[in-house]
Amino acid sequence: MLKTKSQLPVQGTNDSSIISKFSMASRGYFCDKFLKFFAAKHQHRSPLINRGYYIRAKAMERMFHQFFQTVFGFPDIQIISLGAGFDTSYFRLESEKFLCGTKFIEVDFEGVITRKMTCINSHSILKDMMPEDTSTSSNKSIIFQGRNYILIGADLRVTCDLDKALEDAGISFESPTLIFSECAMTYMEVESSNRLIEWAAKKFPNAAFVTYEQIHPDDGFGLIMQKHFQSLGSPLRSIQTFQTEKSQENRYKNLCWTECYVLGMNQLFSMLPLEEQKRIQSLELFDEFEEWHLKCSHYILACASQGVLASFSKALCSDSCKDKQNKYEPVISKRLHWTVYEHGSELQRFGQQCVLLPNGLVLTCGGFGIQDGKHQRLGGCLLTDVTTKTFQSWKLELEGQGHHMGQRIHHCTVLLNDQKLVVIGGRSSPSKAYNEILTLKIKNSTTQTSGNIVSAETRLLTPQCSSTSSESPSARWRHTACVVKLGGIEKIMVFGGRAPGCKVLASCFILETEKWTWEKVPQDQPDAPGPRHSHSCAVWESVVVLSGGIDSEEQPVAAVHTLDLSTLKWKQLFIPSFIPRYSHTSHIWKDNLILVGGVNTLPTASPGVGVVDLQTCQYCEWHLPCATRREMENLNLWRRRKLFFFRDSLELLCDRNRSAGVMWMSLLSSCFC
Repeated sequence: MLKTKSQLPVQGTNDSSIISKFSMASRGYFCDKFLKFFAAKHQHRSPLINRGYYIRAKAMERMFHQFFQTVFGFPDIQIISLGAGFDTSYFRLESEKFLCGTKFIEVDFEGVITRKMTCINSHSILKDMMPEDTSTSSNKSIIFQGRNYILIGADLRVTCDLDKALEDAGISFESPTLIFSECAMTYMEVESSNRLIEWAAKKFPNAAFVTYEQIHPDDGFGLIMQKHFQSLGSPLRSIQTFQTEKSQENRYKNLCWTECYVLGMNQLFSMLPLEEQKRIQSLELFDEFEEWHLKCSHYILACASQGVLASFSKALCSDSCKDKQNKYEPVISKRLHWTVYEHGSELQRFGQQCVLLPNGLVLTCGGFGIQDGKHQRLGGCLLTDVTTKTFQSWKLELEGQGHHMGQRIHHCTVLLNDQKLVVIGGRSSPSKAYNEILTLKIKNSTTQTSGNIVSAETRLLTPQCSSTSSESPSARWRHTACVVKLGGIEKIMVFGGRAPGCKVLASCFILETEKWTWEKVPQDQPDAPGPRHSHSCAVWESVVVLSGGIDSEEQPVAAVHTLDLSTLKWKQLFIPSFIPRYSHTSHIWKDNLILVGGVNTLPTASPGVGVVDLQTCQYCEWHLPCATRREMENLNLWRRRKLFFFRDSLELLCDRNRSAGVMWMSLLSSCFC
């Protein structure tokens, strides 16, 4: 049978997926020696994609192990893979002696199954693992029928044909059966996928139905995710109808399944042994934490079950972190509102630094975005006029030693009283970090038209250690820096960050800006914050307030620390129900700490705008604004609800009535597996 036009893109996702799985396995994330026989080529994927396919493989592995544990002692066990593609689970499980007579049935379009048989017959190691073809049926949908391995070419949208093929292949509809679909049913129309789910519930009284697919379509990551699959010609057809974990649970229960539970991929990763987590974290240089956690928050295992397998779904999705989740129940206030302004594509970036200048201009330097049609790290600086809400931007010409700015991301930029800007740290890659200090002095910043050239004099500094300190900060990125005033002298406090070699730092230094010397803050204090990066800091009177971040085990931090600048003593604040967050920004408004956006791994306690009363430690969380889909898509504001992580890209604006607002600029990059 020839592929229909609508089948071609969906079947193409199989070819891309198997290459990504092979990349992941070849890097040592997951052991699967059979993938190489099905991949058309060996292509190294990015560490982010490798991690994404790793957690997908671990989800399937957990599913199989829990199934075999649940059905131990039962005869005539069956596994049915719907939309199997070039999946190698049969060969892997057979080689590991898990099947032991279990029937393994794979179903996909006839063209895909035929191609799979060609691959199998082309490699002796696969062919030797195949049972003898004992098919005597006249049903042409049965491509191969062995004692414990059956391949069926059928359209999942036509359940009557699938029913007949399974019956002709000798499937027992009463036996304990695991039915699973790995990113396949999501490409079907809701009517077709619902019909398939309900058919399975009625046909298999002792079964479990497990799907691995996407949720949360309408936040920033979800919009880009949908656009990605749409561009491939294989749109996610059911995600709008079943957007959340709860709606997925209700879907299966409404379609005749007695039990249904959902497990998110962030929760799955946290359930892995700590040794395994550390092994994965050490395999490749990695710095895409936001995209990794966001990807995991958008993929789930939905597991429905009934009959003798009724307990299977709860056991599969049991989450040791649910008690941890219950600790984070902040007071949720009403939703905030925003105003969306059009802007140029040059502001579409992340990992940059933005500083609000006194004349209403915003300086943006570095970051990762689009230049000359390519995604890349960006060099130089931009000035943006925010006084007229037109957001006109133009390039800042760097003179002197401006070439040292480089193409850096995750650095810090602060503004001194003399209008001098100081750039500290950052990286060009996870193996190359900057350690020098670069200062910028804008010459003609009053010019606010793109027709005139605005330039800045730059100077490269190498501060020395002070007479009382023998250590200066190492090269780092994802750190924080803020300006403090001690003894009438402006100083810059630098804390934490990442260093080459994936080291997470806990050191704190103060840079004196008259003599340009470093002094280290003692960290051997009981309340001193531990190693972290992607945190935020703000200055409240004579105190630096440090919040959130990621620790050395890649876990988001739920803590607020203060450093008294007069005594250099740390103190940790006790804030009930304070949720973890990182890659957020923090601001001081009167006696309140305002935390904007960020990322965490909790499924129901995502960062919005947090407000902490620093006098009483009372805390509440506000929902982030919702833009319309047209605003999100047309204006490229890929941020909504829990997906704001404009690290150090926000400024607090105050009007004459002393009310506060927030301005931000940034863009999200994504990965889908």
